[in-house]
Amino acid sequence: MEEKFLYHIWDEGHLRPGLLAETKLPIKIVYQGQFNTARGPDFKNAIIEIAGETKRGDIEIHLKTSDWQAHNHQEDAYYNQVILHVVLKHNSSYPYTILEDGSKAEILSLEKQLSEDIQKLLAQHDESAKPAVYCDLLSAIDSDHLEAILHTAGMRRFAGKLKRFNTALSLSSFDQIFYEGIFEALGYNKNKLNTLYLAQSLPLKTLAEYKAEGMSKLQLCAIYLCASRLLKRDSGMLDETMVAGLWREYEEQPWQGQKISIDWQLFRIRPQNHPLKRLIYISDLIWEHLDGDLLKSFITATESETKLHKAFGSMWIPRTPHPDLKMQTLGKSVQNNIYLNIFLPVMALWHQKMSSNADPIYQAYMDFRSLQENYVTRFMQRYLNPSQIKLANSRAIYQQGLMDIYHRFCNWHYCSECLNRAKD
Repeated sequence: MEEKFLYHIWDEGHLRPGLLAETKLPIKIVYQGQFNTARGPDFKNAIIEIAGETKRGDIEIHLKTSDWQAHNHQEDAYYNQVILHVVLKHNSSYPYTILEDGSKAEILSLEKQLSEDIQKLLAQHDESAKPAVYCDLLSAIDSDHLEAILHTAGMRRFAGKLKRFNTALSLSSFDQIFYEGIFEALGYNKNKLNTLYLAQSLPLKTLAEYKAEGMSKLQLCAIYLCASRLLKRDSGMLDETMVAGLWREYEEQPWQGQKISIDWQLFRIRPQNHPLKRLIYISDLIWEHLDGDLLKSFITATESETKLHKAFGSMWIPRTPHPDLKMQTLGKSVQNNIYLNIFLPVMALWHQKMSSNADPIYQAYMDFRSLQENYVTRFMQRYLNPSQIKLANSRAIYQQGLMDIYHRFCNWHYCSECLNRAKD
């Protein structure tokens, strides 16, 4: 089904009475809002009542809850006035959607709350891919000016991550948000939402209970691989004996019986980026720290070190959950991604909560060398001259700045607005 059909459903009010948000709060639609043809949420100036409280703001509509992250709205301040995230299917463990400024929006899942006539029409609509939107940008500016712009944008992106982690923390714990961040990074570009969903479906608290009752490392590995159907999708990376052993461990363990529906994207995945290998590796580390000290172990390893990144890297030793499984390692690019995008912002937030000095964390972020290029930085480099490309690739903060500019302006063809901001 196309997202446009959901616009029609919302605009015409083809919903059942007695709507409930994912938090189970009652929702009443007073005014559905005006369809937005410009940048930002799908409907503007809506009026709704949530548990009797009247709210005015924007409505964003998606096929799935995870599309909010897939479309990078969590990095776009234009979505901070969203008062309701309307989805066909809710596929997140959180009952709220976290906005760019760290605030929360209620989620309304329509899957079981549509009117009967629309339920009949749904079967007639085939899903079609929404074409990606790209834009032109970056007029020529001098390197000094560009460096200042990228530094500011890079710090803004880091601050945005702190806001979102802080909101997630209100619904979870430091260990859980760090765990979820690690898993998201393990998924690479194609599967990051899948591995994130797996971590949300198997939270640390639940796994800790399993371990307390006797779950072994291999059993945790089997749960990750088998419950998510990943081993069934692609078992060719392991020998038949190990595949049979993992299935046997999964079938005999008494804790996790429910399958987790995940649409793994495995076409043209390089072996070193395959989620199966990464889950085998991470199952060993997670099991080892299921006693409530996942983040603490990283803090202990790094707090007395002046070279923060080197100390962080010492945690990623070769691992295996079973002697008959080959030792696995985590590539440097993945380690660096976790370090920059997960560990540093979580640590900065932790220091804020502990009222301790977070300056070394911010300095580590500003000093860190560049990450591996991705599609956004490659796209943005089309509009830079060779010396500017060298500058942008000299520090991760500048790359992060390019990504912040892309998500705020380029992806929406707001070149003139971006240039006006650069002049200020």
